[in-house]
Amino acid sequence: MNQRSPRNEPEVMRANAHHFVADCNRICRKPYGNEILQALELAEGAYKAHRLPYVRGLSGIDRFPPDRFTWLCDESGDAKECVKVRDNKSGKVVVWPDWRG
Repeated sequence: MNQRSPRNEPEVMRANAHHFVADCNRICRKPYGNEILQALELAEGAYKAHRLPYVRGLSGIDRFPPDRFTWLCDESGDAKECVKVRDNKSGKVVVWPDWRG
């Protein structure tokens, strides 16, 4: 049998991507609230994806804020690369490497 798992179908992956993007954007907006550790983890990944310097931990949150980035869902390309992250400071958009559709 050569059936693909439903979660790997492009439509399902894009639907999951929309939920993922909404969660990332909610978590990384001020005030960070109870999900501060998730915001820091997402920020670290975003800085790394953009090849920008980053210092881990709460002590660096003012210099490396999670809300510098916005996650996007790009419907035009491959479903596996539909999640992207924009650096709001530079405007540069890159594929989110940690996306698991």
